Amino acid sequence: MNLLQRMGQYLVWADKTIWELVQRLSKEEFDRPLGERGGSIKKRYIHLAQDTWEWYYDWIDKDPQNKPNFEGMEREALFGFLTDYMHKFIDMIEDRLANEITFDSKGKDITIGFEEIFFHLVNHAAYHRGQIAMGLRLLGKEVQMTDYVPYRIAMV
Repeated sequence: MNLLQRMGQYLVWADKTIWELVQRLSKEEFDRPLGERGGSIKKRYIHLAQDTWEWYYDWIDKDPQNKPNFEGMEREALFGFLTDYMHKFIDMIEDRLANEITFDSKGKDITIGFEEIFFHLVNHAAYHRGQIAMGLRLLGKEVQMTDYVPYRIAMV
């Protein structure tokens, strides 16, 4: 198995591990702002879903027909949406339409390879998963580690 496939499997495991706690939160806990400018756990999931959706359509070079109403999604639908789009990227490890994309940034072209965008997705998810885990701890929940080594141990 190559590294990207392993990272994809890790991403799914880590997200699911945290989600098992998040899905049991009350609506008030899910929506509660966590500190000054900290947003809520819900806001973190909205951000992850929206960004993953946007990156996916950038990657496949298609304009999406309609932007989903991320703010209006129920909790399960939001996580399902995020998971579906992460799986679309994971599926592209073996079968992708492009190996790189080019963005214009301040008048300069920047080319990003698939491996880099996939690394970005894993890193971005880990960053926000850490925020979600901290939010869960602030709510008094016991949170399982979702680092890579605990994942590998869990998979034995």
